[in-house]
Amino acid sequence: MTQVEDPEIIAISTVYTAIKDLPADGQYRVLDFVKRKIKGEGSAQESDRQEYARDKRPEENGGSRHDDMSGRDDLGGINEIALKWMRRNNLSSHQLGAIFSLGVDDIELVAKKIPGTSKKERMRNILLLTGVASYLSGGVARIVFSSYKQTCVHYDAFDTTNAYKHMKSFSTDVSGDPKSGYTLTARGMTEATELVKSMIGA
Repeated sequence: MTQVEDPEIIAISTVYTAIKDLPADGQYRVLDFVKRKIKGEGSAQESDRQEYARDKRPEENGGSRHDDMSGRDDLGGINEIALKWMRRNNLSSHQLGAIFSLGVDDIELVAKKIPGTSKKERMRNILLLTGVASYLSGGVARIVFSSYKQTCVHYDAFDTTNAYKHMKSFSTDVSGDPKSGYTLTARGMTEATELVKSMIGA
């Protein structure tokens, strides 16, 4: 079955690729211009806020679309963009709590076990899951290599001899490099979503 790539993830990946090499002030000017341009052309942001508010108050609408959108405390650290991703994929905070440290500002990967029969497979899965953790926190699936490496070591997944060769083979899932960091591509986010679903048995 063909996977439909998330348009928001495609947009995020495109914007990140376009501005990542600009100086900080240049990045700010670009993002600020785009934000003002969008505000001037419609009220999409306000619509998103209203939709989010409705989801946070399901009891006012005769029930909830999903038990995750009930304003529980463990949603406190989740970005609004990620909340919409959860709704689209029918994922609850209870389910994600088995994989990620929800309820805090800096969400991390806390799964007891990472799928994969080889270190390369586990390295890739940790890369995808680390991207999701970042996405849940800040709305961008960005991975800092040093933190990613520590996580791989924790799960006995870091292949010291072939690590950088493996990272190159993951190029369809992430863009970037060890120095500047990595970001999940649209395909990578789709793969990460399917991995999360398989881990929670969805």
